[in-house]
Amino acid sequence: MTRASFDVVVRPWIPARVRADLSDEQVAELPVRGGPGESVVLGLADVLRWAHLLEHIDCPDPASESALLRVLIALTARVTGLDEAEDWDDTRWDVLEAGCLAPGRVDEYFGRYAGRFDLFDVARPWLQEPRLAGECTGSSGTGRLLMTSPSGNNHVWWLLEKGGLGGPVPVATAAFGLLTWLFAGPSGTAANRRRSDGRNSHYTVAGPIRALVSWFPAGRSLAETLVLGVPSPDTWPTNPGRDEAPWEAEQLPDPRLPAAPAGPVSLLTGRAAHAVLLKPDAEGGHVTDTWVTWACENELPEAEDPYVIRRDEGGPVRANCARVAWRDLDALLLKTVPGKVARYRPAVLASIARLPMETAAGLRLRAYGLHQERRDPETAWFTAVTPPVLGALEELDEDGAAAVSVARVRAEGVSAGLAKALRAAWQAYSNDKRVCPWVDSALPVYWSEAEAEFWKAVLPDDSGQRPRPAFQRVATQVFDAVTATAAVTPRGMQAVEQARADMLKPPRGPRKK
Repeated sequence: MTRASFDVVVRPWIPARVRADLSDEQVAELPVRGGPGESVVLGLADVLRWAHLLEHIDCPDPASESALLRVLIALTARVTGLDEAEDWDDTRWDVLEAGCLAPGRVDEYFGRYAGRFDLFDVARPWLQEPRLAGECTGSSGTGRLLMTSPSGNNHVWWLLEKGGLGGPVPVATAAFGLLTWLFAGPSGTAANRRRSDGRNSHYTVAGPIRALVSWFPAGRSLAETLVLGVPSPDTWPTNPGRDEAPWEAEQLPDPRLPAAPAGPVSLLTGRAAHAVLLKPDAEGGHVTDTWVTWACENELPEAEDPYVIRRDEGGPVRANCARVAWRDLDALLLKTVPGKVARYRPAVLASIARLPMETAAGLRLRAYGLHQERRDPETAWFTAVTPPVLGALEELDEDGAAAVSVARVRAEGVSAGLAKALRAAWQAYSNDKRVCPWVDSALPVYWSEAEAEFWKAVLPDDSGQRPRPAFQRVATQVFDAVTATAAVTPRGMQAVEQARADMLKPPRGPRKK
């Protein structure tokens, strides 16, 4: 009887968008049919071989896409030599000038690890723990594997609680669920697994990117994005040991002694807090059962993810679907944003500042936010892409970075004034003094409408000028819209007009001594 098999290197499972600016001759190079701007589905090897013709990967949800990007960047480091190059900046520039990843290097790498990328291999299933079927007291079902339920908004995924045994899951869907659990699985209870001391445990800790926002530099093509996403050597962990991806290691991991990352590849691929095993049907086209449980008996070793904004206190900046992404832009362009809790830009952006200005100026930032608690339940996931802004990194354009910071601070100040005015109007108008409902409905609208003003202030116009953003005009329009129903009564009109007038008063200067 033929064993079920699904080799993620060659079997198509990764959706990707073809670049919209390709010529007919370039489109003809793709191994599958797909016109400019259209979606194609590829295996890992073809994603890397043809990354220069692709705009980006297009995974089912932000969590799995953020996870897969880390895997692809680790593979890119291997096939380009950026995992060990002595003249690292020069090597990266050579790859960027070439415009593509060398197909021969891609083929050589996957040939070296042939058999290690089969999702259903008996001894070494890709990114899985084959011992779970014997070490767990029961399975988890396929329902536990899936976390997402996309809403009608293409940029926000509202998540529903999943559970139960579930039915057969298509293998590509299961592969993305596997990535999501390994990188962003929750803490809490899972399948019972036998520990080294003979006792059973079902407690897990949260995955390494759970509840965080990840920021990646984005180039004109997927190839540029992957190369620019490789963190530079000055940011690599320096722990002893081999810098290996899980599929490269000769031995299965020891659950008693989780290895600390020893370089860029182990940092990006080897920090899973969960262990997963997929059970296929006879044909290998669907997953019919899963085991999901803890991977380590002890806490994961500390490591600094290169794609998150760090803080002095409280860990990296957490995702919040109610907070627009550009509010953190100054923490991405400035090395440090001082304050009560200082913020530090993602480590991967340090090397972007060493690129020529004309190259950095064309680069965007892509964000993946996983708004979650450390434990279940999920809340929402979101994505965001900025205009080309990395030319305003502090080292390249100090004035541009300062303009971003000033604009963000102004927007925050106007937001606070809007909230204060709405509360004052509500207190004077309503008999219910507990909570002002206007604030929760007004602020998301304000931040959404203020974005256009923000980019006007940040991105110079054709004359090189940065106009002052009209945040106060936006806030006033939002105030008027939210309080319109109250302003039809004499009491409401007086309350609204007084609060509006106070909001529009110029701020007081410092008191004279």
